[in-house]
Amino acid sequence: MDIKAIIAKHTKEDGSFDSEAFATEINATIPKEFVSKEQYSKKTEEIEQLTTDLESAQKSNLSTEELQKQLEKAVNDAKERETQFNADLASMQKTNAVKLALKDSGTVNSDLLFGQVNMDNVIIQDDGKISGLDDQVATFKESMPYLFQEGGAADKAKPTIVATGNPNSVGSGKKTMVQKIQERLGE
Repeated sequence: MDIKAIIAKHTKEDGSFDSEAFATEINATIPKEFVSKEQYSKKTEEIEQLTTDLESAQKSNLSTEELQKQLEKAVNDAKERETQFNADLASMQKTNAVKLALKDSGTVNSDLLFGQVNMDNVIIQDDGKISGLDDQVATFKESMPYLFQEGGAADKAKPTIVATGNPNSVGSGKKTMVQKIQERLGE
């Protein structure tokens, strides 16, 4: 909008100025060419809000990357703990299986003999059998026979089972304690 052209348009040849026509044209032209202060303020607030939202989204994107890194670290730590747990469990199973096998082999003190076993040579097979222990036990029986029971665990002496009660009271002619008490009470 060219104000000089509008002024020249409403100035007459004699130099007089038609202010009413000028005001009407200006009022009709201003909304087309200019923005009101209210509209300008509203648009400025929208731009500021969008800028703030954009910065927030960028920060959020960074925090998403940080969260992704933390998640990956947590997953890796969990995998390491699982690997360590499985290794500890396998070692514990191997130890218990060897101790049980030593006990079954007729040792007097399986814990003492366990300290002598080379665990690197012992392998637990998929079917649960232990390989590499029999050779070591045979060597221990030759070098340390005092740690093994004679005849092995299978030849252990079985205890003798005797009948319960007092074998001398039947047929000996003596009265039992119960009989003596009954006599005193007069029964």
